[in-house]
Amino acid sequence: MTAVRIALPNKGRLNQSAIRLMNRIGFPVPDASNRTLLAEFSKGRYQVLLARAQDIPEFVEMGAADLGITGLDLVKETGRKVESLMSLGFGRCRLVVAVPDDSKISDLQGIRDGCTVATCFPNLTKAFFSGMGKSIEVAEVSGATEVAPQVGLADVITDLTETGSTLKLNHLKEIGVILESEAVLIGNRKAMEEKKARVEEVTSAIQSVMNASRKRYIMANVPKSALPNLEKLLPGVSGPTVMNIIGREDMVAIHAVTNEDEVNGVITMLKKIGATGILILPIERMVL
Repeated sequence: MTAVRIALPNKGRLNQSAIRLMNRIGFPVPDASNRTLLAEFSKGRYQVLLARAQDIPEFVEMGAADLGITGLDLVKETGRKVESLMSLGFGRCRLVVAVPDDSKISDLQGIRDGCTVATCFPNLTKAFFSGMGKSIEVAEVSGATEVAPQVGLADVITDLTETGSTLKLNHLKEIGVILESEAVLIGNRKAMEEKKARVEEVTSAIQSVMNASRKRYIMANVPKSALPNLEKLLPGVSGPTVMNIIGREDMVAIHAVTNEDEVNGVITMLKKIGATGILILPIERMVL
């Protein structure tokens, strides 16, 4: 069987997070700065291809890559026929509609038919305004969209933003959201049938990392008298694990998994029931 090839962004906002994800599933992907465009792992069973994020949907659809990590915005913009396998929890941003701070346009309804909109996302932009029943002119640019109003190219823009700080820096205000985006794993439909076992190895490994990223492993010594309430306090994956402690009849050791955002509250509750030796550990991977 030929190698499963995974395409990753070679630069930009998704690059480092995608590489870290690959590292966590056992693929020590080289940094893009060393100019290695194709790397092999597991004795050639897997390959990682570094490419432009905007090209990855096309690479996956055409079979140049079996799997790929790119932005949902780029998948939607290109309209490529690929399978969306999972959201990856990083690279979150929004494709927004924005106008200059001093513009008389205060909301989407204020945009007139025939208005020129500057954007790097012409397809998503046209579809959005068409869905609103508005006819606009699109000025397609390849970057620095936020300066378009300053140079008289357009009165309205659509652009990606994470925090909105770049818009504010360029004296722009957001008046609408076209798309909420983040990094996604996509797959080639044919490869998912012909290389099913190996593709599932990769997707399962990535899913296990995603599962683990939002969880923490808790260990503590707890009075036996507190056990009746412990399952409600620490439901874990299938309930907490309880083990005897040598030489102690009054205490047991418990192991459990909890959500990362609940850890502080769990620690407080464990202390209230007399728990000692509380340890909180990260989880590398978790297969459900």
